[in-house]
Amino acid sequence: MNININIDHLTEDELLALNRRVISRLKLIQQHNTLNSMIKFEVGQRVSFDPDGRMRTGVLIKFNPKTVVVLTDDGQRWKVSPQLIRHLIDSANSSTGSNSSSKVTTLRRVEQGSP
Repeated sequence: MNININIDHLTEDELLALNRRVISRLKLIQQHNTLNSMIKFEVGQRVSFDPDGRMRTGVLIKFNPKTVVVLTDDGQRWKVSPQLIRHLIDSANSSTGSNSSSKVTTLRRVEQGSP
């Protein structure tokens, strides 16, 4: 998209005010994107991320305003942008059904008109 906005006529004060509004808007968009990424996860969930070309896995332990904290399997704490983490399915636990942190609840169906 090519938008042609002419700012050549603006004074220094107007340009500074415009700059503040642009920065404010960009921060708002970044906060929105971060929040949208965060809502896909829960504390206690297994995640993975790749900060330096080496895949790391661990448990999400905390949400911060801009990052999440992950406790990796080797005991390190990492502050990670939520846009960089991925859900991790622990194949060892899922194949045996012994995942104690599972949040699956079995519901029974109640027909209308039944007590």
